[in-house]
Amino acid sequence: MSKVIEAEYLAEEQILKLAHPLDGIRDHERVRVLVEQSAPPRRNDWPTLDEEAGRELAQAVRDTFGRDGIAV
Repeated sequence: MSKVIEAEYLAEEQILKLAHPLDGIRDHERVRVLVEQSAPPRRNDWPTLDEEAGRELAQAVRDTFGRDGIAV
């Protein structure tokens, strides 16, 4: 039997924390695990700026807070 599940790794305890028990697997049964690191999910709630818009935002921040020493 093969299943793909996601788990949280707790390094200090050396534990893979599952969201729920595995159906068909007995308590303390040995299983084989393949670990693939998941890419972090994209944050769609953060706006993205192109280079020009980023420079304009940085200039507005400098103008507002008087921070001329910030490199853009």
